[in-house]
Amino acid sequence: MTPFPPELVTVICAAADAPDGVRTIEALVPLWLFDNREERDEDDFPWSALCVFELRDHPELIWSFLEKALAGAETVWQVIMLAAGPLEDLIADHGAEMIDRIERAARHSPRFRFALTGVWPQGNRASPIWARIEAAREGAMATGIDAGGDLPPR
Repeated sequence: MTPFPPELVTVICAAADAPDGVRTIEALVPLWLFDNREERDEDDFPWSALCVFELRDHPELIWSFLEKALAGAETVWQVIMLAAGPLEDLIADHGAEMIDRIERAARHSPRFRFALTGVWPQGNRASPIWARIEAAREGAMATGIDAGGDLPPR
């Protein structure tokens, strides 16, 4: 189990109005996947998306969430939401710290490479980290998210 630090539980439960039982990544992932199975209205943010946003300052928790959510994703939309949210935030906020792990995951997981095709540079297009992201996802771009590709198998 990957528990949230106590101070984060308070933030998640209060700010995001999460159900009481959400105290671990493993409890959050299936709820997030359910909430993000299909595209929603632009202003309709589920509580689970707010919870994941609160993980932004905790790269190890974001990484654990991403691994479990990508493994459980059943729709391309879920992966789009992972790419444009927590994965993009992880790269923008903690790219230097996490790039080796991101590259390793991209080498070993077609699903992770697929998710990387939905990440945008967030103003860092000229950075060495972004060059490494581009290289890590290069082989997947032709069949990736923007190309309308299918979700790779687990």
